[in-house]
Amino acid sequence: MELRHLSYFATAANLGSINKAAAVLHMTQPSLSRQIKELEREVGHALFERTSHGVAPTAAGNGLLRHLQVVFAQLERMPEVLRLADEGREPVRIGLPQGMPHDWFLGLIDALHEQLPAASLSLHEATTEDQRPMLQNGLLDFGLLHFEAPELETALVLEQRLGLAVPAGSVLAEREALVLDDFDKLTVMAHAFGEVNAEETRMRAAVAASGADTTWVFRRFGEHSGLIALTSGVDAVFITEASARRQMAGWVWVPVDALDTNREPLVIRTWLAWVPPLRPFLGRVREVLTERER
Repeated sequence: MELRHLSYFATAANLGSINKAAAVLHMTQPSLSRQIKELEREVGHALFERTSHGVAPTAAGNGLLRHLQVVFAQLERMPEVLRLADEGREPVRIGLPQGMPHDWFLGLIDALHEQLPAASLSLHEATTEDQRPMLQNGLLDFGLLHFEAPELETALVLEQRLGLAVPAGSVLAEREALVLDDFDKLTVMAHAFGEVNAEETRMRAAVAASGADTTWVFRRFGEHSGLIALTSGVDAVFITEASARRQMAGWVWVPVDALDTNREPLVIRTWLAWVPPLRPFLGRVREVLTERER
């Protein structure tokens, strides 16, 4: 089996057409079809089925395509791995979800550089759900997850308080902390979807149980969260302090001191996750990453 055959298959699968793939690969359609047939004979499975619009991967084809995503990603990193090895350094690939406080993570980087100067960090922004298969497939050495994944080894490394970002002129901006009663008569913007949905659900349930009459507006958060909040006419934005600093310029973040309906603190927890066993160097990295105070 040759790598080029696998690349031909992946191109055709992603484009859904042998003709289109042949044009992209600068091949004739009959030549590409022969190459794919050779691959099918070698792996012992039909990889494509014809459709009214072209071709679609079979179940075996989809399985191979998912596997090749990992293979090609590893191949792309080969020059970096060789360069670092030649320099006597060790790559450490860490997944980074949304909502992480940069100051906290910079502290981790400083600790690693001090205790393990050979470590070369490579950060990959990805959601908790996206990181789980990346860890299982060996594309990440460690993940930072916003919930505890049962199939992975984990260690709690961070807790973030939740709060409201409010305009500087709001009466709530002068408060040191808020309670659930303060949500009464407020219109609050929350994530339409994202990394903290479970925590937001707990907060909304706690607010409702307190008797506060709150109007929730759901939006996608990101670079323009401040503008979205302003044009939505909300009184406050439910968010962590780290995200408020990055996304809500000119607003004031105030923490919420409250328990959920199960009497648990309303905080966002982050776990360091990995697939055992770790090679010795990564074991030392794990010790550095987990020894810091949350």
